[in-house]
Amino acid sequence: MDESGSTGGAGGGRKSERPISSSPTLPMVDTSFAETVERLKETRPTLLVLAGPVMGARIALTGAPLLLGRSGECDVPIPDDGVSQRHLEIALGPDGKFELRDLESLNGTRVNGERTQRCSLEPGDRILIGHTPMRFVLYTPAEDDLLDDLEMRALQDPLTGLFNRRYLDQRLDQELQFAARHGTMVSLLVLDIDHFKAVNDGYGHPVGDRLLLELASYICGCVRTEDVVARQGGEEFAIVLRQIDAPGALALAERLRTGIEAFPFVQGGNRIPITISIGIATVAGRKGLVRGPLVDAADRELYRAKEQGRNRVCTTTV
Repeated sequence: MDESGSTGGAGGGRKSERPISSSPTLPMVDTSFAETVERLKETRPTLLVLAGPVMGARIALTGAPLLLGRSGECDVPIPDDGVSQRHLEIALGPDGKFELRDLESLNGTRVNGERTQRCSLEPGDRILIGHTPMRFVLYTPAEDDLLDDLEMRALQDPLTGLFNRRYLDQRLDQELQFAARHGTMVSLLVLDIDHFKAVNDGYGHPVGDRLLLELASYICGCVRTEDVVARQGGEEFAIVLRQIDAPGALALAERLRTGIEAFPFVQGGNRIPITISIGIATVAGRKGLVRGPLVDAADRELYRAKEQGRNRVCTTTV
């Protein structure tokens, strides 16, 4: 049933189903199912997510059943309110083609614009679930490796190797959707190196770059694996903390502040004293959360820390 209560497609008509074709996508001349799976390694069948909360994701299809849905228990969780908890399954059929099966989702699954319950997939097919469009493609290993490299470059700061602002924005959207579904907290830390311009002016930009590299490494060593550390630009970094409340975020920020104040950054045999200012914003998960107010609140707290003399932490709850 779709959101309007109809059991059919547009106008309440019958659901259209694309028949499962008997012609195989891959060459299948007297081969076993196991041989077919081996052949998949040469083509790397993939679902490419074209838009939505996980835009740009490439979902590898191996032949094993793959469950997509909003639930965190799915093989591929998609944080899209229009996607059902268990929305669809894709698996390799006996004819060597991938079969898509809608799992009685609320809003349905559309393939090439037509609502379908079950069909086989052809290269280039467009799949829509909720507000998340995808395309079924067959990549060669060389194409797949190239895309891996390009994707990493697009989301990575070239100097520090940390994630960049683009990735940070995407991840914040995902974390806020997770918090809204589970009623948990999200904290955002924005930190800035105090008087960083004086380091560049006094010692040169190569020294400033080395400082950024060493601090990036230090920060990563102070957070959990699931936390996200990004360089927003210049001497400003951001940290996204999943399921961390305001006191927990403040405790981490103070550890970072005091640790960096004691950081042994040495140039030419002389220690260069370094301090940071940190702004924190924490929000409780609820419906309708968006990134903007959280980012603005953390930026305001950082500005307040700077105004109050630097080398301090200021925090707020959104």
